[in-house]
Amino acid sequence: MNRIARILRPAFARAYVRIFGGFREKSWLFWEVILPTIFMSSIIFAYENLDAPKIFIGFVVLGTIMMNFWYNVLWGMGSVLYWEKETGNLEVYILTGSPLPSLLLGMALGGMFNTSIRSLAMILIGIFVFNAEFTPAYLPYALIIFFLTLFALYSMGMAFASLHLIYGRKGIRLNEVMGEPISFLSGQYYPINIFPTFIQSIASLMPITIGLDGVRRALILGVGFESLWLHMTLLVVMVFILFPLGIYIMSKIVEKGRKDGRLILRWI
Repeated sequence: MNRIARILRPAFARAYVRIFGGFREKSWLFWEVILPTIFMSSIIFAYENLDAPKIFIGFVVLGTIMMNFWYNVLWGMGSVLYWEKETGNLEVYILTGSPLPSLLLGMALGGMFNTSIRSLAMILIGIFVFNAEFTPAYLPYALIIFFLTLFALYSMGMAFASLHLIYGRKGIRLNEVMGEPISFLSGQYYPINIFPTFIQSIASLMPITIGLDGVRRALILGVGFESLWLHMTLLVVMVFILFPLGIYIMSKIVEKGRKDGRLILRWI
């Protein structure tokens, strides 16, 4: 019980700071909803001008929302240990004896909550402004796929954070490199079945692609478990691979950093 409390208390403490910090300046909430919505609306207007089927509006809305979580993983979790080190907070965390995975868990929970609030606002805009149509009857399947996707994504974020901790500023380049290609391969604004089979196979290695496709099938195409079981199975497999892998990479890099004396060394 004490071991569980040692893991959860720092996580909840860090999530508390992340959540209330995100609402400290009200204008942040406004711009973090409006700016992605402006870009989303440009794609919707392009589809409407091309007389594309109406379901593409829902495709764009869900794609934009899911990519918000991916960017949160890259910048809000992947880079977090590096920035905490640069500001001198990482040394304080280590001195408290709190496990670093607990810190990342708190960042993940806080990031999920903040991004979910902004995403909910974007869904309402999509429904009431752009008349996006969804199928509420299959919402439970969509939620299962959604949370499995988040679990897999934030497990990846733990591995990214570990690499950033060692490689410092060089790791930031990884975020920049992965942004647009993942947006393209995930099918953010279109179904991935328009890709050749080879590219579909590569894209399906990413949780965001599987999760986004599954959520769209449930909420837009109105399909049930018989068509979504493969998505769920693949995401569960990814979780069982990525979560232990993230923990392993984190432990190895922390161990190496302590031996080399670079764990809290700034400006590397």
